[in-house]
Amino acid sequence: MVINRILTVLVCAAASLQPVAQHTKSTPAPVPSRADGSLDKEEALMQAQQFAQAEEKLQSLKATHANNPQLWFDLGYCQSHLDKTSEAVASYRKAVEQAPSWFEATLNLGIALARSGDRAAAVSVLQHATGLKPLSGGPKAVSKAWDSLAQVLEDSDPKASAAAYDKAAELDPGNPDVELGAGRMLEKSGDLKAAEARFLKSAGSGNTQGMALLIDLLDQQKRYSEAETWLRKYVTQNPQNETAREQLGKMLAAEGKSQEAITVLEEGAKDPANPALKRELAELFLQTKQYEQAEPLFRELLLGRPSDPELHRGLGVALLYQLKYADAESELIQAVKLKPDYAEVYGYLADAARENKHYELAIRALDARARFLPEVPMTYFNRATCYDHLRIPKQAIENYKRFLAVAGGKYPDQEFQARHRLKAIEPE
Repeated sequence: MVINRILTVLVCAAASLQPVAQHTKSTPAPVPSRADGSLDKEEALMQAQQFAQAEEKLQSLKATHANNPQLWFDLGYCQSHLDKTSEAVASYRKAVEQAPSWFEATLNLGIALARSGDRAAAVSVLQHATGLKPLSGGPKAVSKAWDSLAQVLEDSDPKASAAAYDKAAELDPGNPDVELGAGRMLEKSGDLKAAEARFLKSAGSGNTQGMALLIDLLDQQKRYSEAETWLRKYVTQNPQNETAREQLGKMLAAEGKSQEAITVLEEGAKDPANPALKRELAELFLQTKQYEQAEPLFRELLLGRPSDPELHRGLGVALLYQLKYADAESELIQAVKLKPDYAEVYGYLADAARENKHYELAIRALDARARFLPEVPMTYFNRATCYDHLRIPKQAIENYKRFLAVAGGKYPDQEFQARHRLKAIEPE
């Protein structure tokens, strides 16, 4: 199959690990009250996302507020947003040491540890965070802790990661990312049936990420008819998505539904900003022998990519089968100049050159092809006729005989011609 999980590029990953803010003024013990307003100026800067200025002011307060976990929390929050990860770890650790039951500080410490690369420590801290009570946010806040834990576990333990995503989904059932995260991890761990159930639930609600993951999963299992159904829905819901439309065209073509594939691709290829669809359509016209339709598309594509050997090959083949031999020869020569090891093109070039009575060029093209691909009956025959036209009987005889030795009755017209010419040119 030609699809190879193209749609995976469309799927957004789970939300990246981000620290949570904490703005509650009436924090329960052991987090000291902030009602005195001692950090209001600094937190106003944080609210305005002026993290560098806020950090500077918070640093200056460390001597007088060293035992205030709120200061360390705010400092870690600023440092996280300034990508000072190791400093953020140290600051959040101070906050947690002074307020061990503070959910938000524990969660942010786990996230900072994960960012620092200390995944084992991050897992331990985040597991602890899932059992704490948040100051605000209720179940959704705890869902964030499970979500963060799931992300940290993705590489090391996909099954445990899936279970953590499921916990996050229970607490925040309206969050599609955690549902899909569980599906991705179940797929990674090999439980395709369970993964499909997660993707199907999401896709059924119209979620495009769920559709994309479901399509890829079905495609992996060669369930092409089901994948096609969902891919059509995806394209209908995302008509401007070039990658999805291209994949649907490829899938239909692979299923032998060439005309349906052409219809799908033609709609997207109308947009000049979609050269990939235009290219796929041009190739499909070649495959279905619609050479007149392929030619203008390849010409248009070459305006933007004049040094692309595959486009020169495509145009050359389209011209060859329209009997425009001179133009075909020119394009095919350009293709092999740009890509000297382009094996299949040498055969087409030989055909065009022979029709143009450029027999020496045809022979050189056939010999070049033989450096990359095994000889076939017709390469011997074509080489023989070229030598015959050039009145070089020795090589003509040799290649006619090689052709007859492997033809096996599959080429009756050419076999008749070869025997006739051998009688005419082979010495008695």
